[in-house]
Amino acid sequence: GYYRHNEGYTPNWEGFSDFKGRIAHPENWPTDLDYEDKKVVVIGSGATAATVVPAMANSANHVTMLQRTPTFFRTGRNAIEIAETLRELNIDESWIHEITRRKIMHDQTTFTARCRSEPEKVKDELIGNIRDLLGSDYDIETHFTPPYRPWRQRIAFVPDADMFKSIADGKASVVTAQIDRFVPEGIQLETGEILEADVIVTATGFNMNVMGDIDFSIDSVPLDFHETVTYRGMMFTGVPNLAWVFGYFRGSWTIRSEIIAAFVCRLLNHMKKNGAKSVEPALRESEQEMRLFDWMDDEDFNPNYLKRALPLLPRRGESFEWRHTQDHWREQTEFPLIDLDDEVFIYRGVDNSVMAAE
Repeated sequence: GYYRHNEGYTPNWEGFSDFKGRIAHPENWPTDLDYEDKKVVVIGSGATAATVVPAMANSANHVTMLQRTPTFFRTGRNAIEIAETLRELNIDESWIHEITRRKIMHDQTTFTARCRSEPEKVKDELIGNIRDLLGSDYDIETHFTPPYRPWRQRIAFVPDADMFKSIADGKASVVTAQIDRFVPEGIQLETGEILEADVIVTATGFNMNVMGDIDFSIDSVPLDFHETVTYRGMMFTGVPNLAWVFGYFRGSWTIRSEIIAAFVCRLLNHMKKNGAKSVEPALRESEQEMRLFDWMDDEDFNPNYLKRALPLLPRRGESFEWRHTQDHWREQTEFPLIDLDDEVFIYRGVDNSVMAAE
């Protein structure tokens, strides 16, 4: 994955150690956590919080989801209907897999495009769905209307609308406010109000695991990836024999893994055929003055976990070759056609000398 599995992100709240109850982060969930008939506060509003809240609400006294800003949510059955229909028709499983895969990818691409072309309409649809679940009297504007357009940050899927059912049933509630500090009995908000809690769950996100958190060096010199420029979001200027699998933020991670794996195999075979021992991408002469930017465009996708990691990530250029486009359909077509003899690839032989392009 692209985040650290051994630790989650926890802000440095004042008075954190003053709280007298239990504190748990979903990334390191304590096996002995007892929350039955307890007052629980879940800090966060993303997919993790939306999963934890209804799960705990079944046995807790009450669960409060405390969020700084709202998140966009989608709801639906916890099933893939097209796969169910195809199985009812006795279609071969290999066909079902491929058809379902293409349908999901098509739907994701179409929805993402709509978020860009008609964001207000998509916003109204998403919020309208929640209003239908919680009723017209619920304060949707405060608790479920984000200040950004859909898909500028992650949209969380709530299977079977279970979190909203917990809220409608009174087992859970939402508070939208800023935390001032932790206090012995719970959390004090900037308004002065205190949310009492026996258990606090910090569903506050994760830390990105950039390049596997490996300390790379070249000729004993530590490598700063932020000083490199990414070639198609998988290779880096000045870094030999390295390809990074970084998937799509708005789609399945593995579909890009397949594309990159196929490219790397083709590149290795090309190197073997020509006796090359290393390869690295380099800006062409005409691209030396190209403007450089952070890994992702803030206007396109800007969740906090990504913004925290930008100083560790490679930079991108102006042209599509020098960025991670997040466009599966384009990459699926273009990657197999990449010219491995293009001047962008610098090959070296056994003596480390640059090999002339054929």
